[in-house]
Amino acid sequence: MKLIRKFLKDERAAAAVEMGLIAPFLAGFAVMSMNVWDVGMRKQDMKGALKLATQYYMNGGTDDDVAETIAMSSWQRKPDVAEITATRICRCGTVLAAGCTTLCADGMPPSVYVQLHATATSSSAVMYQTQTADEYVRVR
Repeated sequence: MKLIRKFLKDERAAAAVEMGLIAPFLAGFAVMSMNVWDVGMRKQDMKGALKLATQYYMNGGTDDDVAETIAMSSWQRKPDVAEITATRICRCGTVLAAGCTTLCADGMPPSVYVQLHATATSSSAVMYQTQTADEYVRVR
């Protein structure tokens, strides 16, 4: 009994024990923080690539394949599994048009939009995540 009381009263290693209990939580927090930061940066890079492809259209570009190539080549920190697609969407006012060459009911040509869609699948030490981003630009 004396030995147990003596052990409980001894505070020489209290700081080391406390640190040993807290250190795994601090390490886990640091790892999770780095992973969340990495995910955010990858998403930001993806959006930046789409913005450059959008700028291509705004500068007068018309080729969807060129826009996809611009976006893929400017995508920094691109994961191994990454894809960018350009899809044309035609509208007569708020209604989807049957085609981009068919005139609307009012005799006007439909508005043409390009949807740039990016998809990336990446994994880190803690997470496996698929991210997507979209940009829209009116081309006519």
